[in-house]
Amino acid sequence: MKAKPIRLLDLFKYYRRLGHQTAAIQELEDEINALDPYILTKGTGWYNTWVSAVAPKPKQWLITREQVAQISEWKPSDFDDKFMNDLNMLVRVTDMTSLNQRRHLVAQTCHETGRYRWLLELATGEAYEGRSDLGNVFPGDGVKFKGAGVIMLTGRANVTRFSTWLERNGMRDDKVLEIGAKYIADTYPFLSAVCWIEENRWAEVCKTEDVYQVTRVLNGGYNGIEDRMHYYKKACQIISV
Repeated sequence: MKAKPIRLLDLFKYYRRLGHQTAAIQELEDEINALDPYILTKGTGWYNTWVSAVAPKPKQWLITREQVAQISEWKPSDFDDKFMNDLNMLVRVTDMTSLNQRRHLVAQTCHETGRYRWLLELATGEAYEGRSDLGNVFPGDGVKFKGAGVIMLTGRANVTRFSTWLERNGMRDDKVLEIGAKYIADTYPFLSAVCWIEENRWAEVCKTEDVYQVTRVLNGGYNGIEDRMHYYKKACQIISV
């Protein structure tokens, strides 16, 4: 019987510095060093990725240009390499690599952006004024921090967390809070989604086929559920491996 492969991401998710766990990691480290004494050193590609807030350009796309085009009903040529690399960076960094996770990611971002036509919310944002649940406590916050990026990150509270996340990862950018939504849409349309997905554990939710739950966590309700369901069904047909 063929042994089932082990993913290090899954393994280290449960690391709690217990004695037997530390001993096992030491055994693994010894075996790796025996194969290549230089692989566990600073300066290697994987280590540079580890200490960086942004992953390098993916060597292989887990979501293809043709898949995005078919689901969103555009031509493949409408999606340039930068868009595709950033989308696949989002997949890799958030570990949303399973079939359902990729399907939900495309379906939900397709809906949120009007089939990738808009990375900045079309509404003025005035409806968000005074929304304490979004952290909009100052006059003008609703407009300044309206939806931006592929998941439409909204509100001073979410943007503040994103700004803190950038600084924590060595990428401090004061313009995020100074300018707000337009700057995020132009500069961090995908990276802002990484922050939100990590903090809200959305990747775990997207492992299921429950479009309603996936939508509720992202949207806070079920706004546009029919449209989201439509794109998810298409994604299930098109993203099959």
